[in-house]
Amino acid sequence: MDNSAHDGVAPKLTAVVLFLLTGASLLSQLLEGPLYPSLLAIAAIASPLVFLCACVVVFFRPRLGYGLGLAAGLIALGWFVGTERTLEGWNHGNSWLLLNYPGPPAAGWPLGFAHLRILSVALILISLACASLRLFPSRWSLRGSPLRRCTWPAFAFGFLVLAVWFVRSVTPYCVTTITDVIEPEVRILHVQKRGLHIHETTVTAYRDGKVFVVRHDRRLFQYRFEGRATLSLAPFQRVRPFVQSTGLWKLRTPVPEVLRSWNADGWYVVLQDSRLLAFTSEFRRKPPKEVTDLFQELEKLPASQEQPFVLRDVCLGFCYDPVAALGFDELGLRARLLSRSASGVGPARARVF
Repeated sequence: MDNSAHDGVAPKLTAVVLFLLTGASLLSQLLEGPLYPSLLAIAAIASPLVFLCACVVVFFRPRLGYGLGLAAGLIALGWFVGTERTLEGWNHGNSWLLLNYPGPPAAGWPLGFAHLRILSVALILISLACASLRLFPSRWSLRGSPLRRCTWPAFAFGFLVLAVWFVRSVTPYCVTTITDVIEPEVRILHVQKRGLHIHETTVTAYRDGKVFVVRHDRRLFQYRFEGRATLSLAPFQRVRPFVQSTGLWKLRTPVPEVLRSWNADGWYVVLQDSRLLAFTSEFRRKPPKEVTDLFQELEKLPASQEQPFVLRDVCLGFCYDPVAALGFDELGLRARLLSRSASGVGPARARVF
């Protein structure tokens, strides 16, 4: 007789429910899009079937059933890791960053896809842990109860791994969009933090005379917030002296960080996407007068177009920093800016004005 037969019905039912939910979540992902012939595709199809077999066998041959559940979980985890690497290859993305997708609701398919993937990972981890616990020897106990009858350690393990994955995935703030834009000559960001409320205004000027002003108010613990962008025109001759300012290019300031004080102000400047400067009340550094003067002048230009937009932050505002607010919300662009700025070189592109 199988030495696991005395485990009781409740532990088996718990495992069966977890196996069924995990298999169903994986099957739902398969129905989301086409599968291309590969080992990952075979694993994706096999895992729900093995979970289903485990649900049946566990009542007749418990150890074999839990072993099948463990195998199905490992297959599913391998499939997920492989597909997650595919997302990383797509503009340094991952499942959590898909929740920052900035597109309109009509094109917001990544949001539902990301929710399903994260749920699947949680169920896979819990199912794996549960199957492993059920296979432990009966003499192993936790607080006087046989360890293989316990379920809460499986949930604790699943949520702990999920939390570590979340933190590593969402910091720093990034989005998974394909960026292919002309680099502006100057970007100036003014941040005003008052308690949980944060008001940000970004002025971006291009060599062709276009000036974009982006404003939005956000709040900590808020996932979705709206903003508006306006387009104006200004002669580049007004911006040229600022971009060529030797004094600004020679300045060295600390790397921008999220404003932590209850009330704080910050000014951030990016010259030709090559030099990043930060002047904040927390650093006790005031911006040069030429920065505030140009900002106010460009901000007050009459707008020819206005466009609302939506931002999302799965980190609820705690990962959204000035570098992202300046427009460097894609990991590759962010890394390039910080590398150029730290190198201490002059203007990124030699130009004849």
